[in-house]
Amino acid sequence: MRFTFCLILPSLIFTEANALNTAQPISIFNSNNIDEEKAYVKDAAVASTVSSHIQIGNNKNIGLESFLISANESTNLNLIPVLLGSIKISWNLALTGRMSAFSKENKAINIYGWGMAYKPGKEDKISPWVLRANSGIYRSFNMIRSSSFSLSLSRNISLKNFDILLGFSSNNVKGINYKDSLNIVSQNFEYNFNTIIFGTTVDFMDIKLLPSINYNSNIFTILIGLQKEF
Repeated sequence: MRFTFCLILPSLIFTEANALNTAQPISIFNSNNIDEEKAYVKDAAVASTVSSHIQIGNNKNIGLESFLISANESTNLNLIPVLLGSIKISWNLALTGRMSAFSKENKAINIYGWGMAYKPGKEDKISPWVLRANSGIYRSFNMIRSSSFSLSLSRNISLKNFDILLGFSSNNVKGINYKDSLNIVSQNFEYNFNTIIFGTTVDFMDIKLLPSINYNSNIFTILIGLQKEF
C-alpha cells in the first residue's frame, strides 16, 4: 500500500508540473486587435529615430540633447527618455548618436541608433531646408525587437519672435513580435508610415527648448527636447 502511494504521488506531481509547462502562454497584444501592435511599433520607431530639429550653431561643434517622448497612452508606451549626442563634421553636416535604457511595466527597454543631418546651400548663405536620415534599434524584453529607418525633410520658417519647423518624415520599421512571454510563438512584422512634423525652438539662457509633434492618422507623438551646445 505504501509502495503504491509512493508511485502515485510522484506521478501526480509530474502531471501537474507538465500541465503548467504546456499551459497557454500569456499574450502580449490582443490577437484580435492588429491596430494595437501597429500603434506600439510606430511609437517605438519614432522614439528610436528621434533627432534634434535644429543644427549646431556656427561657433559650436558639439550638441547634447535630452528628449522626453509622450506617445499614445493606449500603447502603454508613454514618457520615453532618450539621450542624444551630436558632432559637427562640417558647416553643413552633423552626425548623431542616441541611446536609452529604462523599464516599463517590468519590461527592460533599450534604444540605440545613429543619424546624420545635412543642410544644403553655401556656407555664407545657408538654406532653411534640412535633410535627415536616422536609424535605430528598439528592444523590449520578451515583447518587441525592431529596427527602424527614418528619412525626413524639414524647413525652418523664421518669424519675428520665434521659429517654426515644418517637415515630412517617411519611416520603415521591421522586427519580431513575441506573441507570448515565453518566446514560443513569434511573428515578423514590417510597416511603412509617414508623419507630418510641427515644431519650434525656444531659447532659454544657453539651453534650447525643442518642442515638436509627429502626426499621422494613427499616431500623435509629442516630443520635448533640451539642447546644449559646446
